[in-house]
Amino acid sequence: MKPFLQLNVNENIPSDKIDSYISYMSQVYNVQQYMLIQAQNQIMQAQLLKLQSGTINQNVLLQQKAVQLSEKIIEKGVQISTKDFIPSSNMPILAKYIANIYIYLMKQCSSDNDEVTLNYIKDPNSIVIDQKLWDLICEIISKKLVCLKANDIICTNNSQIGIVSQSLLFSSIIRKVIFKKLHGSAQQISFQTLNDLLGQENRSDEFLYKFLCEEDKNTMTRQSCQIALEKMFEKSNQYFHQSNLIEQIIENQGQFNINGNFEYHAEKYLSIIKIYQNSDQTKVIEQLITGLFMNQQQIDGKQFIFNSNRLEEKLKKILFMFVDIVRIENSIISIVLENKISEEPQKNPLEYYAKLIERIKNKCRSKEDEFCNCKRCLCVKRNRDSAREAQKRKREALEKIGPLQQEYEKINKKVQLLQFDNSKLKTALFEALRNPVIENIIKTQYQSEFTNLANMIQQESQDIQKEEFQSQS
Repeated sequence: MKPFLQLNVNENIPSDKIDSYISYMSQVYNVQQYMLIQAQNQIMQAQLLKLQSGTINQNVLLQQKAVQLSEKIIEKGVQISTKDFIPSSNMPILAKYIANIYIYLMKQCSSDNDEVTLNYIKDPNSIVIDQKLWDLICEIISKKLVCLKANDIICTNNSQIGIVSQSLLFSSIIRKVIFKKLHGSAQQISFQTLNDLLGQENRSDEFLYKFLCEEDKNTMTRQSCQIALEKMFEKSNQYFHQSNLIEQIIENQGQFNINGNFEYHAEKYLSIIKIYQNSDQTKVIEQLITGLFMNQQQIDGKQFIFNSNRLEEKLKKILFMFVDIVRIENSIISIVLENKISEEPQKNPLEYYAKLIERIKNKCRSKEDEFCNCKRCLCVKRNRDSAREAQKRKREALEKIGPLQQEYEKINKKVQLLQFDNSKLKTALFEALRNPVIENIIKTQYQSEFTNLANMIQQESQDIQKEEFQSQS
């Protein structure tokens, strides 16, 4: 386009060129407006990039400081006290605890008006945590080194943190698995993802695929799936055959004033453990692999989601039990923490479920699992341990007998030699005493000693007779 030349205002524009002049000026104006808008957009993008870069750098710096602070808290075993920074948030209770501790650490490492921290308070779902800080925050919770709200100052097992700390989510193994499977490309876990895991039931299949699939792999093979399922069952054995948080709360429900739908979650847990206890794990794994893979050797996420929803109800419950248990824990913890501890013991409304769960767990599947605590398996373990201990003592005794036997034989030889020498001396002595000369010497010189010896023997004999007579009378 030609550059616009300013006209002298005093000059008259020919009437036949007015239209072309107006058109030309309109084009110039539009171009200038477009260029102005583009320039403004570029300036805004540059400012936004600068702001984001500064925010990211600031967030990284704050997280590094938060890591150092968390390490000091754990090392010293000092309990921190924090308020609920996000009271209006609908986040799941377990995620809320992590978010509050994260915000607390950030506030301790920055000013009160820090923009990054304020943004996290406004939108806690925007929080992202790296693995180091994730592990430390979970460690703080599991060690009960934090109290939230005024009624949690004394951290007993019945306090908020005492209950939350026992959650499966904060166990050393599961928290590492969750981060490993749910972190993004930047090696950070997003709170939005964590919230979806704890609250979005319609995404269970998606999360389960991530848990079972190998890291950084977009597909799953039959072999990798079988290994993942075997590991899942191994962890499940440990969870179900030990005292866990869900069962503890069900057993001690009389301590709480419950206003929530607790029976729904107790029923759900009961159905999971009932199916799990009555299943042959080897056959179940085979059936799951057959149902998930059909005739294929590998599947992707979409195929897994589609095939998992076509499984029969029993297999589906077993497959999704890990995700379901994490959500059940979150739900019942939320219900318990919303209600105060009862001052007077009440009748446990969930006593039926507690007894039924105990009965199911005590009913052994005759597999003598090493984690099983039923009466039969405990008896077998005791007998086995006793037999092992007896075998151990016998083996140790046999090991010690070898050197002792050798020493005994040496001593026995010495004794035999001494006895032989002694017999020779006795024979020589008796032969010497028979000599008339020696016999006369003994009678003349040692007669008084022999007389005293005879008297002593006679007196001792009389004393013995008296004692026997007195005892008989």
